[in-house]
Amino acid sequence: LKVKVLMTIGMPDYTCRPENMECLKKCRQQVAAALQVPEDSLELSMGMSGDFEAAILMGSTNVRVGSSIFGPRPQKATEAASQ
Repeated sequence: LKVKVLMTIGMPDYTCRPENMECLKKCRQQVAAALQVPEDSLELSMGMSGDFEAAILMGSTNVRVGSSIFGPRPQKATEAASQ
């Protein structure tokens, strides 16, 4: 198994807080040290359509912007029933 990317999933509202991103950056440092690989050899996947600019500023090398391309996700049946 070769680790190439560490990814964080945003909050339930599809945003990611700065502390989530900082935590992933610290995890990358720890994983790189444990695997004895250069830190920059591990990519960071954080940020989505609503916060990708902030994620890039915080060091993200991958962002997920599907909602910007394809539109919002349809509601799950459980979410629609609770409204």
